[in-house]
Amino acid sequence: MSCCPPKSHSFLDNSEYTCTGTIEKVDDLEMYVSGSGEKCVIWNYDIFGFDGGRTRQNVDLLASYGFMVILPDYYRGFFIGPTDPGLVDHIKSYPYSKLESDVNKVLEFARGRGAKVFGSMGTCWGSYLVIKLSALPDFKAGVSMHPSHPKMMMLLDESEEEAYKQVCCKQLFMSAGNDHENLLPGGLGEKVLGDKLTIEEFPDMVHGWTTRSDLSDAKNKRDVDRAVNLYIDFYKKNM
Repeated sequence: MSCCPPKSHSFLDNSEYTCTGTIEKVDDLEMYVSGSGEKCVIWNYDIFGFDGGRTRQNVDLLASYGFMVILPDYYRGFFIGPTDPGLVDHIKSYPYSKLESDVNKVLEFARGRGAKVFGSMGTCWGSYLVIKLSALPDFKAGVSMHPSHPKMMMLLDESEEEAYKQVCCKQLFMSAGNDHENLLPGGLGEKVLGDKLTIEEFPDMVHGWTTRSDLSDAKNKRDVDRAVNLYIDFYKKNM
């Protein structure tokens, strides 16, 4: 089992983009930090890791709207593709019980820089952390773009339904045409989260489009722009 559905977009080299944030470090945990302010979004990357696709570009973009945005490098420089050997073992090696100490470091760092209210963002693997962080009292909004947490929780032998029951803030799922049925209208997420959850569907897109699609394709550009506008508005409204 992969975290990504078949025929999903592959790794995107975005090395020509010039980042506007900085790399900070707490103990052995590196973080890409962009922007400042009392409202802080923790950005949780996909399995392609710290430098993958347009992740940092999105971080900088969100920061330009008045948010502090922090991208932690949970994998410590490692990344793995959805068809690479060892993917399942990699996913199983990152339960929240292991990630929690990193999360605490990030939150302490953010509060030290003036953060008072939090939101979370996750793409692919990162949506697992969005659901977990959204159970914490200081979090007011969670956004998951082409989420993979149903498969993550299955591999980790965790209950997706029980995880939803712990969520205490508004959620936005942006699901591609080939994403898991639990993430769609009428799915498990909507059944458990109820009016806490907004679902926006992108039926023309495949998993990974926001950070890894070819923007020379007009449909991809259209739906990336739509997704960006949706998450900016969602954070502005709920944080």
